[in-house]
Amino acid sequence: MARTVPEATFAIGSVRAMPFGRARSEAAARQVRLAEAEGPDEVRAYALETFIEALTWVGESQQALVPFIKLLRWWDTHPEFFDAGDQNIMFWEFGWIVNDMGRTSSVPAERVDKALDDMAKRFALANRGMERVWNARLEWAMISGSDDVDKVFSSWLTMPVDDEDSCQPCHDATHAGYLLFRGDRDGAMAILETAVASEVRCSKEPASMLAMLAWCYLEMDRLDDVEKLLSQVVVELSSATSLSVLTAQARLFEIFARGQLYDRAVGLMGKIAQGMATSTEFVRLDALRSLWAGLACLVAQGHGDQEVVFDGQEFTVGELLAKTETDARQLATQFDDRHSIDIHRQKLSRISSVTSTSRPLVFQQYSLPEVPTKNRPRPLGTHGSRTRLQAEGLHEKGYTKRAIAHYYLASEEAQARGNLLEAGWCIAEAARLHQNAGQLIEAGKDYLKAVTYLQAAGIKLEEIVPLFVAWAPGVQSEHYQDYLAQALVDYPSPAQEQFDLIIHEVPPHAVNRVVLSSPMVKRFVRVRSELKDAVARVMATWGSKDDQAKALDMAEESATWMDALGYTDYAAHTWWLAGRLGALQDSPSTNESFTWALRGFSLAGKRGTSFGRLAVEDYAVYLREKGRESEAAEFLQMWAKQEELF
Repeated sequence: MARTVPEATFAIGSVRAMPFGRARSEAAARQVRLAEAEGPDEVRAYALETFIEALTWVGESQQALVPFIKLLRWWDTHPEFFDAGDQNIMFWEFGWIVNDMGRTSSVPAERVDKALDDMAKRFALANRGMERVWNARLEWAMISGSDDVDKVFSSWLTMPVDDEDSCQPCHDATHAGYLLFRGDRDGAMAILETAVASEVRCSKEPASMLAMLAWCYLEMDRLDDVEKLLSQVVVELSSATSLSVLTAQARLFEIFARGQLYDRAVGLMGKIAQGMATSTEFVRLDALRSLWAGLACLVAQGHGDQEVVFDGQEFTVGELLAKTETDARQLATQFDDRHSIDIHRQKLSRISSVTSTSRPLVFQQYSLPEVPTKNRPRPLGTHGSRTRLQAEGLHEKGYTKRAIAHYYLASEEAQARGNLLEAGWCIAEAARLHQNAGQLIEAGKDYLKAVTYLQAAGIKLEEIVPLFVAWAPGVQSEHYQDYLAQALVDYPSPAQEQFDLIIHEVPPHAVNRVVLSSPMVKRFVRVRSELKDAVARVMATWGSKDDQAKALDMAEESATWMDALGYTDYAAHTWWLAGRLGALQDSPSTNESFTWALRGFSLAGKRGTSFGRLAVEDYAVYLREKGRESEAAEFLQMWAKQEELF
């Protein structure tokens, strides 16, 4: 039986929820094959866009060209199958494709020029904002060493930032990046300081701007100002949801290395190596410049014989410096040769003058307010034994297998001491490392073992929920029933009795107000809602129709409480889940769930993000399936015009 539009949309949306990697790319390719062979035609664009995204974000941008060309042909021949969400994603991905062509040295310059002209033509015909086009032209002008780069910059700067196709924080970062390209460090710092002070945010900002600003301060020997930013840069980078923060990670490495913070610099190597593996050549060249500068300073500080791991290989710092220098020179030459210029090799010459700071930098603590989000992982448990601390250090340096082995050893030591709580958390950390490496079956086994120890230790609900939240995205069919059985255990909580008393004795209209007045009950409600959200997502993925009906109830309850607690962004994601589940089950609450989701994304400033667009698309599909065509069309028109709906 052919899939309905909601069924196909839900299946593709499930792929988008997977972690980036080969499994997601293969799942996305399968959805494209299904859409092309069996339909429905309404989801073909969505499937292609999902495949393009999966390939692009794992460094396979050239492979993404094939589905992107298919997407454009589908748009040219059947625009009627593209709703507003499909169009927004397609034009957004247009920028990815064209930028990555310019960032790949083997792509001829003439081909990039042709792609830019086609992008400009299509954006104009579709009446899209042209800032995105000129942004791509500006980057290409800087890469190619164009004599017109200043004219291109001036044209780009006059373009209004369109929320559908552009991003104000990224616009500010590009402005500062151009000024640095032109040698105007003071101008770049002024832009960065203003943008950071205004608290602009997107998937990679303010993380990358903070790293750029700290680097500028370092160049000017303003060490006190560097120290004020360092910890904030670390925190923001750890919470950035974008995968394109390699340049910022490399700048931070250079700052740590030049600032004589050896351990912190080396601790970034694992993340930098991961970023190198999934980035285009030009982004790698940017990162290699900072890596080279930092390593040269570490060698000068006497660390040349120290052993480090980079991209799974063992080097001394001196050996890695030599390799980095060779790789950087090779890439710079490839880009210069493509355009018969010498600017990229010239940039490498500054590294010889880079020196360490006059005194070691002091790392000052900084933390973000604790607000639950979908993309910020929480630490599992607390620090414990020396062996566990060694495991954490090995993980930071990129020794994943050794780190897992040390966590197992730390767990055994804790069991021998009778500390089942510590034993459980050590196994949980090993499970998370397996999960991050894509070893989901092994992760599931370890998570189950961890839960067993933690239950035996009498763990409270508030303490164990982060484990189930962390495990949820990696649950496989083999461990589905085990996950439910453990997650739905009636874990004790010191706030349970007080919460039950409020629910049963306080009038419904006063429940939220009374709950919010008690910090202990407020925390209980928050973690309880997080757990219901996590379980609902697992049930929606692997469960039967009956399980999905239970998942709908859980999602609605979780979203209701998260809204009451003021976590609007979190609630919006869960209302969206409830809407999608409700559409599959023809629930009378579906319309309300989608409405609350869209309201939440608007209030959280995420109307123009991929989350907001997909929620809009899902809602429009639901309306059409219910025969409410005119209402769907009116809704999409209003949303496209960015009118205030709520």
